Amino acid sequence: MISLFGNKKIQAFGLDISDASIKVMNLRRREQSLIPDAFADQPLPPKIISNHVIANERRLAESITYAVNKAGKLETKYVVASLPEAKSFVRLLSMAAMSDAEIDGAIPWELEQDIPVPVDQVYLDWEVVAKTGDKLTVLVAATQKDYVDSLVESLKLAHLRPVALELESQAVARCVVGLQEAKETVLILDIASVQTTFIIVEDGVLKYTSSIGVAGNALTESIARSLGISAAEAEKLKKDTGLVLESRRNVRQAILPILDNIIDEIKNVARFHEEHSASRKPISKILLCGGSARLAGVADYVSTRVNLGSGKPLGKVQLGNPWSNLAITKIDKSVPQTPEQALSFTTAIGLALRGVIHGS
Repeated sequence: MISLFGNKKIQAFGLDISDASIKVMNLRRREQSLIPDAFADQPLPPKIISNHVIANERRLAESITYAVNKAGKLETKYVVASLPEAKSFVRLLSMAAMSDAEIDGAIPWELEQDIPVPVDQVYLDWEVVAKTGDKLTVLVAATQKDYVDSLVESLKLAHLRPVALELESQAVARCVVGLQEAKETVLILDIASVQTTFIIVEDGVLKYTSSIGVAGNALTESIARSLGISAAEAEKLKKDTGLVLESRRNVRQAILPILDNIIDEIKNVARFHEEHSASRKPISKILLCGGSARLAGVADYVSTRVNLGSGKPLGKVQLGNPWSNLAITKIDKSVPQTPEQALSFTTAIGLALRGVIHGS
């Protein structure tokens, strides 16, 4: 099994790679706190990664190198890199207490009928997240080998050394679930550029992930199509206007059908949780993150619509705080200071947290 979770005691920085961009985040310790001291957000040229397939490893390596150099202050070549939800699967397995070697042997058999690709085409990793009597709860991550192999080769070409590869959902949950939410059941909605990911964390344990190919780019495309303008103009309008500027109601009308698709999926995920969760604990909070969560009025609209026609409320809707587990005072002014500014760095911050904990 490949170590997706990582096991070496080496401090590393976070590297979030998507179809659209590369984000770098490094954290360092200051007394009892963690602070960000290097970061970068670099657009990725088209066709290097397409539909979560790395088409050109060398060009990806060049883009990674550029982003890392742009971040500056990095004194390590060790990295914790992201794995896309679209190429990965997360399962919680209930197993009889057994040795690690026995778990290694049992997991492929447990997963064989539970994931949509053959087990021999994925890398597997696992960790025990709970033990009750003679029963174990095991979190299993499976990622398709073709993507992992291409990513690792790209990192090597960029002269980086991966110490862990982590699912985006794991990084996001680590980033925005603070002490306040650690005993709750939280639904995280990560609205990125090309996909929206739905993550359920219960009592601090990742319980469920899924994703759809409707996200920030779809909002931009809808505005461009409705108004007959370029994608660049539509992107600017989206960020400047959101849902609240009354003088640009045409932008709002272009955005709402896409948001409604996402909200419908929130309801589907909540219904699935209600029907299949062993604990039956209701969702107490919905946290929004990702770049498009920053759009003016989105959180309020989701809050209004998510319970419409629903017999049970799904809890308070609010923006996640990517800095909830860090100190952000007295840092470089170029680092995104407010939670709203940092939302697009949610995955990168979570990876960086993994990197600094990894090295402790």
